[in-house]
Amino acid sequence: MSPRAREGGRHERLVGLFLLASVLFSPWLLRIFGEGTLFGWPLLYLYLFGAWAGVILLLALHTERRAHRDGAEEG
Repeated sequence: MSPRAREGGRHERLVGLFLLASVLFSPWLLRIFGEGTLFGWPLLYLYLFGAWAGVILLLALHTERRAHRDGAEEG
């Protein structure tokens, strides 16, 4: 696979991650978690921090995989 084709796939995954984050933090989805608690914690807080952590985790996995591939190509 050519380096340009791999680079295009990376950009597509980043755009997909951006779109996922946009949907996760959209107001119409946040309204679902606006009321109620779980173990005394508001559901909205739990959802926000959980979704935020998930997006960061996916971004970190994508970045680490990219760094690992770039290092393997050099060596």
